[in-house]
Amino acid sequence: MKKLFTVLAVVAVLGLAMPVLAADAPGTNVVVGGRILTDFGYQKQSKELTSNGKEDVTTAFVNVAGHSYLNAKFTSADKSTGGFIELGLGSKLGNTETVSLRYAYGWWKVGSCKLVAGHLDGWIGTLKHAPKQYFGLTQSAKLLLSNWGYIYTGRHPMVRFEWEKDNLGFSVALVQPLGELTPQQSGGLAPGSTALPGTVDIYANLPRLDLAAQFTFGGLWVGPGFGISQFKIEKGANTMKDDTITSWIAILPVKFTMGPFTAKAEVHWGQNNEYDWNGINGGLKNLPRSVAYRKADGAIEDTRNVGGFLALEYKLTTDLEVTAGYGIEKLNNDAWKKDAGYKNDDYTRQGMFVAFPYTITKNFSIHPEFNYFNYGDALSNGNDNGNEWMAGLQFRFVF
Repeated sequence: MKKLFTVLAVVAVLGLAMPVLAADAPGTNVVVGGRILTDFGYQKQSKELTSNGKEDVTTAFVNVAGHSYLNAKFTSADKSTGGFIELGLGSKLGNTETVSLRYAYGWWKVGSCKLVAGHLDGWIGTLKHAPKQYFGLTQSAKLLLSNWGYIYTGRHPMVRFEWEKDNLGFSVALVQPLGELTPQQSGGLAPGSTALPGTVDIYANLPRLDLAAQFTFGGLWVGPGFGISQFKIEKGANTMKDDTITSWIAILPVKFTMGPFTAKAEVHWGQNNEYDWNGINGGLKNLPRSVAYRKADGAIEDTRNVGGFLALEYKLTTDLEVTAGYGIEKLNNDAWKKDAGYKNDDYTRQGMFVAFPYTITKNFSIHPEFNYFNYGDALSNGNDNGNEWMAGLQFRFVF
């Protein structure tokens, strides 16, 4: 609560000081915006996901969704330079309010070229083709089918060069590596792995490299991308047969619009890709992830990932829309059978949703949604990991 009051106080002070700031920098444009999202609904988890594991549990919830925000955009008088700052806002059961950094970056543009530096998301896993699965982020870390068919790069410190002209675009970015998971964090190694001692150093000699392009042909948008990252594990007193882990992602997203109809889809392939391209990982709980497996002798076995989603949107009227989507992720690692002795060496999870976004005014809309997530079968014995669904309404105020 104190954090939230602090943020509001800072905003109020900036508002009072704005005329003074404008006097010092005539012509600079400052735009303040915000988004307040409130989820109201029900969540049902099958017994496999509950604490006692004996019965299904259905929970009612009301919370401020975690992708609410307060932001400010700054643009120079000549439009060549700018900056953007955005704070995330959220609250949930237990009076646990949160304020977090979402964006903080600046940009400089010359002709068709643009240099961007700061904390932001990338062209790989862009939001341009994201499905409109908006309900349940604060309650269960579910949003945009992320990690259930859709790859979201997340927001990380980076330096990026962009070139855009007419219907074509290209970007290359140097990004802070290991932005999501490291082997020393919970879930950082694949199930069954031999743990790393907490005394070893994990480091990267080079930044993560992201390459992406964008093409627009009429109503069709295509945004292929490829990213690669590599980090090393200090040997020290810890016996290591392999000391290098390589992660990469290749993605092919598309978006097609014709009249009231829009189709969005994505196919992606990856290796250990959740170390760096996994923007929302809390919703995976203890499920298998696309991260490396470490054998007892220190050898590394890579986990492969293939997945994708399809979402369809149709405007029934100018104010009412219907949308539905399905996503799937498949993981594979030979070591799950050969080294850990599990029943399976592959794993699949699936998610789906249907929603009816309805615009009431320019700044107020509601988003009824039902979503369902199947957690797949356990690697160890093939038993059902359980499932979860959420249904409810999101109130959306955007300014």
